[in-house]
Amino acid sequence: MKIPATTATVRVHPARRADHPLSKSKFAVFNSGIVHAPTYRRDEAALRAAHPESVRIDIGWGAQWIGYERPISTPTPDGFVYDFSELDEIGTFLNGLGIRPYWSYCYVPAPYQPEGGDWRDLADDAGWAEMVRAYVAGARERGVKVGYHEVYNEPDLRDEKTGEAVFYGGDLDDYLQLYRTAAPAIREADPDTPVGGPALAMVLPNEHWIPAFLDTVRSEKLPLDFFSFHHYGTHSVHVALEKVLRHLEERPDLADVEVHLNEYNSYPVHYPRGGTQDGHHMAAALLADFATLLAAPGLTKVNWAQFLDSGQDNYSGMVTIDGERKPVLSAYEFYQNMPTDRCVIEIDGPPEVGGLAGVEPGRLSVAVWNRSPRAVRVRLDLGEGTYESVALRRIDDGNDGAEAEHLPAERFWDLELPRGGVALLEATDTAARTAPPAPAGAVRRVRHRYTARTTSAWADLDEATTTFRLGTATDPHAVPVITADLEGCGETITVTGRLTDASGAPLTGGRLVVRIDGGLGQSREVYLDEQAPQTVDLTGLAAEPGRARVTVALRDAPEHAFATVTLT
Repeated sequence: MKIPATTATVRVHPARRADHPLSKSKFAVFNSGIVHAPTYRRDEAALRAAHPESVRIDIGWGAQWIGYERPISTPTPDGFVYDFSELDEIGTFLNGLGIRPYWSYCYVPAPYQPEGGDWRDLADDAGWAEMVRAYVAGARERGVKVGYHEVYNEPDLRDEKTGEAVFYGGDLDDYLQLYRTAAPAIREADPDTPVGGPALAMVLPNEHWIPAFLDTVRSEKLPLDFFSFHHYGTHSVHVALEKVLRHLEERPDLADVEVHLNEYNSYPVHYPRGGTQDGHHMAAALLADFATLLAAPGLTKVNWAQFLDSGQDNYSGMVTIDGERKPVLSAYEFYQNMPTDRCVIEIDGPPEVGGLAGVEPGRLSVAVWNRSPRAVRVRLDLGEGTYESVALRRIDDGNDGAEAEHLPAERFWDLELPRGGVALLEATDTAARTAPPAPAGAVRRVRHRYTARTTSAWADLDEATTTFRLGTATDPHAVPVITADLEGCGETITVTGRLTDASGAPLTGGRLVVRIDGGLGQSREVYLDEQAPQTVDLTGLAAEPGRARVTVALRDAPEHAFATVTLT
C-alpha cells in the first residue's frame, strides 16, 4: 500500500491567465421561504459582504408551515383580493442591496385546492396562474424588481419510503399543464425577465421529465429562458449535470436556454443543528466544488443551499438560526471578493489539495484547501510580484476565517492545513491598485447562447464594471455568445477590447465582435483589435433613452485565447 503524501507544493503564476474566470454571477444562493423579512434585516451585514447575484426562494404560498401571517389570495364577490406584502418586503430589501430576487412560485393557497386537498394539491391551474400573473404585473409598481420567475418547486419529488408527494400532488402531465398555463401569463406580465422551470428535484431517477418538458416547450413554443434542477452531494452532481446538458445538446433550437442548478450543496440532505455542515470541512467542500463547476461553462448558474439556516430540521445555511456566521460563509465571501481574472495555479501533492487564484493590478488572492484524510504541510509560492502586505485567514477547527492576520509580504509561505482546512491569502500593493471602471449602465438581464453544451469554452459578464470576458479554452469553435440588456446608459457607450494569449501577449488571429442594438431596429457592429477604444452614439439606436442591448462574440480565435470587452 502506498504511503499517503502529507506535503504539497502550490505554485501561483500571476502573469499567466487560466481559463474559466472567477465569475461573480455564477454562484448565487438559495433560501427557504421559511425565512422571513426580519431575519433578512438581521443578517444584512452578511448579505452585503457576500453580495450574491441573486437569492432564490421557494416562496411557499399556501403552505402553513412556511409561516405567512396573512392570506395570499382571498375570494370575494368581486373576484380575488391578493396580499403580496410579505414577499414584497423581502424583494425590496434584496433590491436595496443590489441583489436580484429569484422567485420560485409555489405552493397552493386554499382557494385553488380541491376539496379535501392541501397546499400540494392544485385544482385550478388558471386561478393559480392568474394569482402569479397579478403578482408579476404589479411587482415593479410595488417597488420590486424580480430577477427570475420560476414555475413551481420540485414537482417531481416523492417520499422515498411512502411514495407520497412532497411538494406537488400532480404528476408529470399535471405539471406540464401548469407550466403551459403559468409561463405565458408570466411572460405577458413581464416580457423582460427570465422565465423557467421545472426545478426538478431528482434528475437521476426522474430523467424522463427532462425530454418531456423540453419537447412540450418546443412544440408549443412556450417561454423558457432557463432549465432548472436541484442536486445535493458532490459525488454524483456531474452525472446529473451531464444528463441535463445532453438533452439540451440534442435540441439545438433551445440554444438560448440557460441551465440553473438552483439548489446545490456539497453534502447530501441531512443537516441537523450542529452537524458536520456547521464546521470547517464545509468551507473546503464549497471551494472545491466551485473549482469543479467553474469548469462546466454549460452550467450558467448555481444557487448554494442555503444562505441562512431555516430551521425545521434544516440547518444548512452559511449563517446560523441565531445569526452567527459559519466557516463556510468566510469561504464564500472570500471567493466573491477575489479578482475575476483567474491565474494559473500548479499543485504537486495529494489530489485532494486544491486551489484557486485571481489577480488584478495591486492584488493577488489565493485560496488553498485540503480535503485529504490527513493534515498536509503546504509550501505556497505566490510567484513573481511586489506586494506590501498579506492578509491571511485560516479556516479550521479553531478558526472560522472571519479574522485576518496582517503580515509582511513574502513570496513563500509554509502552511499547515489540517483535514478540511483552508487558507485564504490576499496580497496587496496599494500604490499599484487602480480604480475599477464605472459601468456603462445597470444590467437588467444577461443572456447566453450556447453552440455546444459540454464545451470548455466560456463567456462571463462582470456586471459591476460591464466587463465581458470570453475564452476559447480547448474548444475555439464553441465560445458562447453573451448579451447584456442595459438601462441607465448615457448618450454614448465607449467600447474597449483586447484579445490575448495566456501570457497577455496580443493575438492577431480571431475576431472580437460587439453588436449594440437599440429598440428602433437599428444596430451597430464594432470589430475590436488593439486600436483605440471606439465610441458608439446610442441616440439613433435606442427607442427608450438610456437602454441598449450589447452582444459580444469571439470568432476564429485559437485555443486558450482570452478576450476582454469593457463598456464605459
